[in-house]
Amino acid sequence: MQSVKANDRLGLMVIPACNTEFLGVVDAKGNLYEKCSACGECVLGVTAGICPVTLCAKGLLNGPCGGMDKGKCEVDKDKDCAWVLIYQELEKKKQLAEFKKIKTPKDFKKTVQPKSKILVK
Repeated sequence: MQSVKANDRLGLMVIPACNTEFLGVVDAKGNLYEKCSACGECVLGVTAGICPVTLCAKGLLNGPCGGMDKGKCEVDKDKDCAWVLIYQELEKKKQLAEFKKIKTPKDFKKTVQPKSKILVK
């Protein structure tokens, strides 16, 4: 679903239809990146199509951590904070009320394991 959002030129809302087992995305150089953690409880419908489980280094579900600095992740200073991206996208779509909702804890028993992390550089 995030690959659909990344290629959406019309600014449409992206809504999950099912929970995926694996979703790899291939970039222009042929590198494969995992864009979905197959967590079993997709939240993309309320996070503007941006997955905090996969894109946040800490997998946070209720907003940025205290270490985010100027929109960048404290774990990887070159990487944008997933929650800043979510906020900006929700603001653009006039859906900031979603940002203020507290998410329930994830049921990690629904996550398919083991998973392979395929990253080709």
